[in-house]
Amino acid sequence: MNQEPESEVARVFGRFLEEYVASKFWSEIDGASDRPISAKSGQSAVDISEERISISNFLATHCTCGQDCQDMFSEAELLQARDEFRSLSKNERNSFILAQLRSFQTISDEARSSRSTGERKRQKFDYRINSNRHVCRDVFLFYYGETSWRFKNLQKHLREVGITPPIHGNIGRIPHHACTNQDKLDIERFIVNFAATHGMPDPGRDLRKGKGRLRILLPSVLNYRSIHRAYMKSSYGRPAKQVEYHTFIRVWKETVPHICFSKPRSDLCMTCEEFKKSLNQIASNLDEDRESDKIRLHQKAIAHLEYARAERDHYRDCIKLSASSYSKLDASQRVTPCQPNSRPITMHYSWDFAQQLHYPYEDQQVGPIYFKTPRRAQLFGICCEGIPRQVNYLIDEADFLEKNSNTVISLLDHFLANHGMGEKRVFFTADNCVGQNKNNAVLHYLIYRTLMGLHDNINLSFMAVGHTKFAPDGYFGLIKHRYRRSCTYTYDQLARVIEESSENGHNLCQRYLDKNGNERFQYSDWSHWLSEYFCRLPGIKKFHHFSINRKRPGIVVAKETVAGPEIEFKLLKSEFPYDHNKHPPVPRRIEPSGLSAERSWYLYDQIREHIPLAEDKDTTCPQPSVRKPKKQR
Repeated sequence: MNQEPESEVARVFGRFLEEYVASKFWSEIDGASDRPISAKSGQSAVDISEERISISNFLATHCTCGQDCQDMFSEAELLQARDEFRSLSKNERNSFILAQLRSFQTISDEARSSRSTGERKRQKFDYRINSNRHVCRDVFLFYYGETSWRFKNLQKHLREVGITPPIHGNIGRIPHHACTNQDKLDIERFIVNFAATHGMPDPGRDLRKGKGRLRILLPSVLNYRSIHRAYMKSSYGRPAKQVEYHTFIRVWKETVPHICFSKPRSDLCMTCEEFKKSLNQIASNLDEDRESDKIRLHQKAIAHLEYARAERDHYRDCIKLSASSYSKLDASQRVTPCQPNSRPITMHYSWDFAQQLHYPYEDQQVGPIYFKTPRRAQLFGICCEGIPRQVNYLIDEADFLEKNSNTVISLLDHFLANHGMGEKRVFFTADNCVGQNKNNAVLHYLIYRTLMGLHDNINLSFMAVGHTKFAPDGYFGLIKHRYRRSCTYTYDQLARVIEESSENGHNLCQRYLDKNGNERFQYSDWSHWLSEYFCRLPGIKKFHHFSINRKRPGIVVAKETVAGPEIEFKLLKSEFPYDHNKHPPVPRRIEPSGLSAERSWYLYDQIREHIPLAEDKDTTCPQPSVRKPKKQR
């Protein structure tokens, strides 16, 4: 029988694998019994006790070839060999077996079969573990823990293909459910269009965060899940394939990573951004002479951050003090309202305006309404962090004055009279908006409250510019979260959205008009009336903390920072003509102007058609009783 010569590559590869595995089998045999059986490449772990039992049974059973091949091996060697072979990957095991078969193979001359007239090659294998240990097929398979069906497939592969490892049939074939390039393009277009409607450009203009592109920030109340749901709804009825959540997110991050979500942290601080840009500019110049400038800017940046942290800590300390005072009240005492200055406790209140709400509004907003202006409602929240609870004043555009000091004082006065806790000492916190909060009218009103005996001590603080995120923003976020997932067509439905935004009743809605059309509060001309009795505080914009004590009437103590020096100002012009024993005076009332004729007809002509029910149409966009104004050319 002539043996077919082996190729040099196959012979060297087979010899290498044989010597490698054989050396591994014979090394550290003494410690093999203490080593756990490992598992890799998806193979299930083998129990050591079951493995030992299987090997013991194999050694106790005579070999089927009649040569007792199993007597050449010990239990430790078999355990080690099977463990080593099992630790290889599937492709490595296939390569090893194919190389072994190639070295074992003996091919006979061509012969004619007795059952057919065709010619065939007889394929035989001389199995061995080492060059001096020849074994039968069953012992060879057991030695490496291989199965007979895999062994037959590898023999067939060697005969038809060669020693090249077998390749799975699905390799290189795109599955029918794979995401195609067209699907990725559709996802990218949807995200870009969605961001153009709901997103805002990064005010920091930092291209590094967007990987070379200007970031587009989506509202923090949204998330990946909500946008994927919008994508799935918009895909209904389209011939394109819908992509599930994880693939949608993967394509998003691959194609448009510059579109991301705004984090609900502090506002963008211009001072912090200027320090950052200056430090980056100095670092990019690589000029050693400007190292002192870099150190100086770095020290200023650290000082600014320490200042912002101190202001934030003061705000948190006020909240803790308020919560501690509230926790000491009995359950019956926690019911509001109560008379002002009737309880020896300390409370903290903070207020702010939210972005105006529009109605009608649907969670799946129709396209044309994006180019129109629906009916607006203003939202002003006053939060009592000690409870915690926020009262949200929902005011329709027909009943709203404007965002000025008179509006803020009128709402604050109504809140303290109807929703206050009757505290003797109070801390107020607001942002630095000069037209609404940080002005002489608000400061005069707080002095007025101490003169009238409505509070003993009042502390007013303003958040650091650029770091003004505080409690009202969190409650507004709950409202927006509910609002974006609701269908709202009327003022009453919008008020219901506010009340249902918190499951535990932390968001209350205070309407301007009740269901019977009666006014719940009124606007007054506080700024003009207070200016008759109080003078202006010079340089009010640079101060951030104000203290007023009832025992020192008309005196305001101002500080630029929470730990800064105190400066006293006497703002009372003369003796105040009213005292706390009399009924508090009421300034001149201001009536809202209502909707103009142009606005009323605009709502009737343009917005009414987007409301489905007739009664809701008449509530939100009724037919105006005034003549329609002519269009100006």
